[in-house]
Amino acid sequence: MKIAETCIRRPVLASMMILALVVFGLVSYRAIGVDLFPDVDIPVVTVTVPFPGADPETVETEVTDRVEEAVNTISGIKMLRSESIEGLSQVFIEFELEVDVDVASQDVRDKVAAIRGELPPDVDPPIVEKFDIDSAPILAIVLSGPVSIRELSEFADNQLKPRIENVDGVGNVRLVGKREREIRVWMRADRLRALGLTAEDVIEALDTENIEMPGGRVETRDREVTVKTKGKVERVEQFGDIIVTRRSGAPIRVRDLAWIEDGMEDLRSLARLDGTQAVSILVRRQSGTNMLRVAQAVKSRIDEVRPMLPGSYRLAIAQDLSVFVEQSIDEAEGELLRGGVLAVLVILFFLRSLRGAFVAAMTIPTTIIATYSFMLGMGFSVNMLTMLALTISVGMIVDDSIVVLENSYRHMEEGLPRLQAAIRGISEIGFAVIATSLAIGAVFVPVAFMDGIVGQFFYEFGLTVAFAVVVSTFIALTLSPMLCSRVLKIHGRHGRVFQAVERGLEFIERVYGWTLRTALRHRFAVVVAALVAFVSSLAITGFLGREFMPNQDESQFNIQVETPIGTSIHATSEVLREIEQRVRQLPGVLDTFTTIGAGVEERVNVATVLTRLVPGPERRQSQAEIMQSTRDVLVDLRHLRISVEVIPRVAGGGFRVAPLQYSIQGPDLDQLAEYSERFMAEMARLPGIVDVNSTYDAGKPEANVVIDREKASDLGVHVKDIGRAVHALIGGLRATVFEQGGETYDVRLRYAEPDRAHSGKVLRVPVRTASGALVDLDNLVHIEPGTGPVQISREDRSRQVLVLANLESFKPLNEAMQDLAAIETRLGLPPGVRTRFVGDAEMMEESFANINFSLLLAVILIYMVLAAQFESLVHPFTIMLSLPLSVVGALGLLALTGRSLNIFSMIGMIMLMGLVTKNAILLIDYTNLLRGRGMSRNEAVLRAGPVRLRPILMTAFSTIAGMLPVAIGLGSGAETRAPMGTAIVGGMLTSTVLTLVVVPVVYTIMDDLGLFAHRWLFGEKPDTALEADASAALTWENGDRESSPDPRVEAANVCICFPGAGPAELEHTAYDVAGQVADGDRHVESTAANEPP
Repeated sequence: MKIAETCIRRPVLASMMILALVVFGLVSYRAIGVDLFPDVDIPVVTVTVPFPGADPETVETEVTDRVEEAVNTISGIKMLRSESIEGLSQVFIEFELEVDVDVASQDVRDKVAAIRGELPPDVDPPIVEKFDIDSAPILAIVLSGPVSIRELSEFADNQLKPRIENVDGVGNVRLVGKREREIRVWMRADRLRALGLTAEDVIEALDTENIEMPGGRVETRDREVTVKTKGKVERVEQFGDIIVTRRSGAPIRVRDLAWIEDGMEDLRSLARLDGTQAVSILVRRQSGTNMLRVAQAVKSRIDEVRPMLPGSYRLAIAQDLSVFVEQSIDEAEGELLRGGVLAVLVILFFLRSLRGAFVAAMTIPTTIIATYSFMLGMGFSVNMLTMLALTISVGMIVDDSIVVLENSYRHMEEGLPRLQAAIRGISEIGFAVIATSLAIGAVFVPVAFMDGIVGQFFYEFGLTVAFAVVVSTFIALTLSPMLCSRVLKIHGRHGRVFQAVERGLEFIERVYGWTLRTALRHRFAVVVAALVAFVSSLAITGFLGREFMPNQDESQFNIQVETPIGTSIHATSEVLREIEQRVRQLPGVLDTFTTIGAGVEERVNVATVLTRLVPGPERRQSQAEIMQSTRDVLVDLRHLRISVEVIPRVAGGGFRVAPLQYSIQGPDLDQLAEYSERFMAEMARLPGIVDVNSTYDAGKPEANVVIDREKASDLGVHVKDIGRAVHALIGGLRATVFEQGGETYDVRLRYAEPDRAHSGKVLRVPVRTASGALVDLDNLVHIEPGTGPVQISREDRSRQVLVLANLESFKPLNEAMQDLAAIETRLGLPPGVRTRFVGDAEMMEESFANINFSLLLAVILIYMVLAAQFESLVHPFTIMLSLPLSVVGALGLLALTGRSLNIFSMIGMIMLMGLVTKNAILLIDYTNLLRGRGMSRNEAVLRAGPVRLRPILMTAFSTIAGMLPVAIGLGSGAETRAPMGTAIVGGMLTSTVLTLVVVPVVYTIMDDLGLFAHRWLFGEKPDTALEADASAALTWENGDRESSPDPRVEAANVCICFPGAGPAELEHTAYDVAGQVADGDRHVESTAANEPP
């Protein structure tokens, strides 16, 4: 090949080209981002509409339904989900992947803005935002101390939060467990009634007497003065001095009707670290930033703040996602290094030459470093998938150099000078190297462009591998032959180790030669055995569990706790103390971090206990085992809903963490609730399915204030006035604000506790009639106790109840899905009710379908590449026979190691399609080369097999060695990497062994079929290059004369001309041809001459 020969003759040029790639790669490595997984752009837009004080059913009818109706007309919507909870509506619009989420979010904003006037006047402005996969908090910082929660809140809000927000890369900082300062005006209903006033009168007075207004400008000839009216209250006690009205000339002040408290807002959230109350600071990063750098910068800022803390304050890191990410990336880099070392050792074993190992080893760091420049240019990050791509590439990128190296080395052993051996070696297999690289590229391009979430997930993976293969091919055609021509050296004398290994390899070659001759005699039996092995391997799939993605041991997990509906935050807190105490006693538990009411809905009966474990190497039990132990110690708390869950991969967007999610949809919520209860009762009996729960809660106590509209109308009292009076009585109304020290605090008007607590007084608060008189609320309304749903979930505008469950480690997802399908069959479905799996189950089915399509597309592309390479429509089928042979080992080793079929192991099997064809290409390419030189087909097959045995074994075992650290699966994040490594190692083992036997046999069968078809179509024997009767007359196997065209021919003279060849090359070639023709007990003599006889 011209490029290779040029590099051989101009080594400095070749070195500088490769050095340029290395320099660009090193520069890129410093600038590239780091994350756990690739930045997946999930096209989900969320519309959040706060509706303070509204119950879920009102939120659904007044807000959610109208928002859904408005956005439903936008094109490209895949799914519409919503949740209506007390005081909040959330609508999640999921678009098709090809939709531009920025354009879609603007469309949603326009649609929501268009219906703003149709929404109730009390709703807060709708919030429209894109879903961001990076929105999960990367750090949870806890501030604690023996002071009041108000002091902790103010220090966290005023001192810590601004400092953290200023850190480069920080996107959002949120405080959990804090209580804001609030000025509270506690009204007394009896005083209002006695003085003929209402809550609205007090609100109006507070609002109008606490105001600052501009007065304009006073201009003179020389200067200008701004005038403003200073009417703001400067001290809290001054609110009591505000005059509400006058009676007989005497002022009635606020303090005559109420008492003023400089207090705190109602307690609606709580944070606690190891039982100590605290304020939690949740830190989110900006989208696309380097997680490790942002987390380290925040932690550095915390270290700067610590010396400034008051003596009793304590700052601690309760959660740090960057630790697991850093450990996982470090472990992946370690696997990359160990795989590279093992691959080089394999090469050293086969070549027994440090120089040869050096030539091959140079490919690994050069290719890996150069690939970083591509990753940076494409906007990729260093993450689990790209590091896995580089690790898997180790075996593949060294394969091409191995083939070049071995071919050059063989020619040097046969007597050619080093320079000529390098030129001849690359010229023989150059196009085979390109073909194998194209075959691998044909596999990974479909992987990179798969549909669905899995396609985005593996986009960076597929392109990273493909580019690494391209770079390795370039190096194999430039640097490797140049180094071979300058570095390789054949030693005349070898040591005992070399000779022992050589004898072992020669023995393997003889055994393989005998096996190949036997297989050619019994071709039908070989084909049948291969088919049986393949079919048997398919049966193994029935014993393999299937799941979307394996769970990882992150040394932390969540305990989701829900106390009975209506439980106060204080009662919930006491229950959580008992849970914390039990969990902290488990072996391997480091600490617990509890939050109550941390979600957007601020439900005070819902809590999360983050349980951190000691690092994996320091504990005996796995995370899954400790999670099961947690369930066991909490099993007696049957009055609580408890779910022990892994840390969610994404936050928000309507996604849930439970692996088993079953949607029950229909128009009647009561019917759905009843059916879901029966369904969950059946699920709870199934082994391996735990933490069964649903999104429906019907027990929330309600006090429905029913208005007597006729009486209210007669007295001239508006419904709005009644509603505001009830709101002031129960929830409190924001009257004005108080400003101090640059901060703004709410001033909230609320009836005092005695007027709210006693059932006989609860509605004895006055409202004003149209005539100006006062009337108590209990004359216009009455209370009806009841219960209502805590939340109403909908999907595609249909109500749904979502049944959720976790799985124990021995329960695969596909088996759980089969169990639920059996329950549905047994119970039957009520009329109008439909069901389907969502969450991991839905993504697993969608992903497997996309992967299977990519597998089919990869096979088609491989065939096209091979057909172009061999200029044949038949022989590609011979090479591609190695594809199903790899499935035997892949499935078998997955079953032996107890690993599942998931997106990682499935991608590993797609990778095998490219890897295993390399061996078959080397074998068939050399067979065709020998036939082109004049050998008969069977002679070429028997010669090509032993000659190509060593490079095939080297490439196969170097790939296996490179993947072995991944397949063993040790260290952080190994649970996701190991299934892919296992599939590749198992597939390479079986495909290598079977390819060496089955592919040559099928090659002869396909050749016979081609010969038969040619004779049948054209009635004559096809011409074969240099296939003379004299050469074919030499029998190719002992005792087997049937394949020779004329078994009566006992001897023949064969003359092969090589124009322009020198004496040394002629002698070498004559010896080589004699070795190819001789077999068994025949005697073959060879001579070389400068002129033909």
